[in-house]
Amino acid sequence: MRKQTKIYILSTLLCLAGPAVASAQAPTNLTVTKATNKEVDLTWTSSATSFNVQRRQLGGSYTTIANVTTAKYNDTTIDAYTAYQYQVVAGSSAASNSVTVGPPPAGFNNVAPAPSVAGNPVSSYGKDLSMALDGNGDPAFTFIFEDPTQSGDSSTSQLLFRSWNRAQYTWNPVVTVGVVGDVASTNYNSTAIAYDSSNSTFVIASDFQTSSGDGVRLYVSTDGGLTWTDKQNYTSTQEQFYGPSVALKNGNIYFAVIEDTAGLRFYSGPLSSINSLTQKNPTKPANTDIAEYGTGVSVAVDSSGDPAVVYWAPDTRPDQNYNQVLLFWRPLSSAGPTVVTDSQNNQTDVASKLVFHGTNPRIAFYALRNDSPNNEGIHFVRSDDGGTTWQTPVLIPPDGTSSTDYPADMALDSQGNGAIAFGQNEGTGDTTCGNPKLSRSTDLVHWTTCAVADVSVTGNFDTYPDSVQVAFGGNDKLYLTWKETYDNGSGIGVIMYREPPAGASTAPVIQASPSGQPEVSDGASFRSNIVAGSWVTIFGLNFADAPANWDNLDFSNGLPTTLAGIQVTFNGQFAATYYAQSNQVNVQAPGGLSGNVSVQVIKNGVASNVVTATAVDHAPGLFTYSLDNKTFYPAAVFSNGIIVGDPAVAGNSVAKAHPGDIIELYSTGLGASPAGVLINAAMAFPDAVTVTLTSGSTTAQASVSGTYLVAPGEYQTNIVVPDGLAPGNYSLVLTTDGASTQSGVILPVTN
Repeated sequence: MRKQTKIYILSTLLCLAGPAVASAQAPTNLTVTKATNKEVDLTWTSSATSFNVQRRQLGGSYTTIANVTTAKYNDTTIDAYTAYQYQVVAGSSAASNSVTVGPPPAGFNNVAPAPSVAGNPVSSYGKDLSMALDGNGDPAFTFIFEDPTQSGDSSTSQLLFRSWNRAQYTWNPVVTVGVVGDVASTNYNSTAIAYDSSNSTFVIASDFQTSSGDGVRLYVSTDGGLTWTDKQNYTSTQEQFYGPSVALKNGNIYFAVIEDTAGLRFYSGPLSSINSLTQKNPTKPANTDIAEYGTGVSVAVDSSGDPAVVYWAPDTRPDQNYNQVLLFWRPLSSAGPTVVTDSQNNQTDVASKLVFHGTNPRIAFYALRNDSPNNEGIHFVRSDDGGTTWQTPVLIPPDGTSSTDYPADMALDSQGNGAIAFGQNEGTGDTTCGNPKLSRSTDLVHWTTCAVADVSVTGNFDTYPDSVQVAFGGNDKLYLTWKETYDNGSGIGVIMYREPPAGASTAPVIQASPSGQPEVSDGASFRSNIVAGSWVTIFGLNFADAPANWDNLDFSNGLPTTLAGIQVTFNGQFAATYYAQSNQVNVQAPGGLSGNVSVQVIKNGVASNVVTATAVDHAPGLFTYSLDNKTFYPAAVFSNGIIVGDPAVAGNSVAKAHPGDIIELYSTGLGASPAGVLINAAMAFPDAVTVTLTSGSTTAQASVSGTYLVAPGEYQTNIVVPDGLAPGNYSLVLTTDGASTQSGVILPVTN
């Protein structure tokens, strides 16, 4: 049985968070003014003269780390790879609001959710992904949004960038770097990103196509990726460019790309002279042609600052038409390229990735060779003398009897241990693990292939991601990022897995949200009172290993009470669980709740701490949405299905209200409602409901034509916008039995 259509609101709106509220006697406005991998700077507001600064690791207990006499503190005792929460206490007062600081959350998260066009998530969002670690060791990435209007015109494709904000403990807004045209419809990556910690500079290299020619652009950012400058273009009206790669070190840039008839082009020089880099093309080793067109290159810099390039070139011998030769070249030396290996006259589709351990190169490559009976194409090869001689390539084992395929990426930890992430052709062979595939080795000879988590978590991810990236943080823990096409609970977009730090607890913990919302709150307004049968949000840590919702589940036995291994109990009763991610669970409160209620989260049989919530008869909350987490609009639609909002903020997919318009509002907590079952027919809400609109000294009451329970825990109230309202933003409040919805919900009205 499918879920009801009206519940679509819950998939996004139950996940919003409202502002923090602190005690009136406590220090207020605790703010992170700076956060790096070495220090955290805090300020707050208070008239007191002595403060205890308290800190805890996520999931732990607060301890006092300092007593100060001014309303600021600089914490230099942090671990770069640990997330912390802070609060401040003055004397015997209550604690301030809390703030969370640190690297991205561990586990699986959708770090760049695909936008929707005509109500459908866009599957072309996140193509040609490339990732680098910034100066804090946190991931930043660039990717292509192909055909953003979904009109079939890829000439408008955008190059996008996103980075992590430690101080806000969130991802910075996605930045549009430039429009690059139809570059993402190939088998190689059209983008590459690098970061230079010596001068805090990002560089992105990207293919581009225009009606007047093709080429490669170099974009530079010196402010952490907030703004980008198009610094240098390499163009041609006749040639096609393929798969750029870029590396930065000590103020220098090393950049390579393949051009159709020119082969490999390598550029180097000071980043400050990016418009006049030195170009060098390699010589051709015996029996090889110029670099194979339609493939990419890989540039890396060793520990001594010496760059190198790997690329593929066709074998020119007449009986080797399907042979591709893998070449290694140190372009700043006088020596020519060295032959690493070849494809043994098999299929010509090839790819490669170069990384260094010290001064010794390691290469992950894709090529079908004679050792690939089941289309296992991913291999590893290494040199232990700086690239002069190469060992025999090692075939990376598949998962079961499946294929191994590009896209692929490789990283080494500080000890030289390897990790290679790659795809698999759909439908090939038997498998036991999830996706993407990940192979790891401690000796670079014996490799073990599976996935980063159990198949119960990773089994629904895309077997053949458009792009995949892997990196080790400074603590030798893995970051795995890929473009996800399937909407399987995590959502379409860019998915990132961060390996938990050593010693991190995996037991579920219920605690207040980083923004200060109560541990257990109503699922619409995030206030502390809950109602039987209403929607409830629970915040904490170590909940679901990967985001999941109840899409495509079986409802023949009622609403599911187990989701991704997560269960929630209220006074021992299991609750219907709609959504779960690592730090949040959305559930429908069971029936019969009143007064103090004990709440507990259970993950795969392991129980969390118990917290107490308060159940009341009425605690209405409006479902809302916001694009900036400051201005909140009601999750309301006109009778024609158009969403209510401000087109100047949200675009032409929304519209302002007019006097006389009929609007459907959605809320929860108006009163007790049936729990754990589907609502197959709308049920009239028996109590009176009023809706008021206020702007300045003007207050008007909307006509209410009915309120109905239309889905589990979800009410629809039909109102008519009052006549005579002047254009403006009106505060909208719904009231029943003396209880009102949250303040700050804005209904924009026009003539």
